[in-house]
Amino acid sequence: HPSSPPVVDTLHGKVLGKYVSLEGFVQPAAIFLGVPFAKPPLGSLRFAPSQPAEPWIFVKNFTSYPPMCSQDAVGGQVLSELFTNRKESIPLKFSEDCLYLNIYTPADLRKNIRLPVMVWIHGGGLMIGGTSMYDGLALSAHEDVVVVTIQYRLGVWGLL
Repeated sequence: HPSSPPVVDTLHGKVLGKYVSLEGFVQPAAIFLGVPFAKPPLGSLRFAPSQPAEPWIFVKNFTSYPPMCSQDAVGGQVLSELFTNRKESIPLKFSEDCLYLNIYTPADLRKNIRLPVMVWIHGGGLMIGGTSMYDGLALSAHEDVVVVTIQYRLGVWGLL
């Protein structure tokens, strides 16, 4: 791993991630977990169209998985156990504040490198699921691809 964690300057502000190694791979990946793409859909925004995320002026920590969007807890647990492709156990948390991205990149974050980007929108019949169930680590570490997984509002809160 490089000696210091990855920090990337984005349109909204600086994001702090972490380097993660995958067993059997020499090259680690840089991951940024829970990066907001919209304002939290709470209060007056609960049933309104998503609004762009607010920018920030400090380095913001994005090293832990965000909560999954509100959904049937049993269905979410079953889906997570069936489809999660990682060894680590991620506690399932649910919240209406859930409009986040997880971003997986090769560890070399130089600005002049142009890589393909794969955006993964989870399934679940618009009722269950979340980004923490789909890990882009292997693609980023082995195939030099930026993987972005996105969460969206589900059930009665969905598709606004």
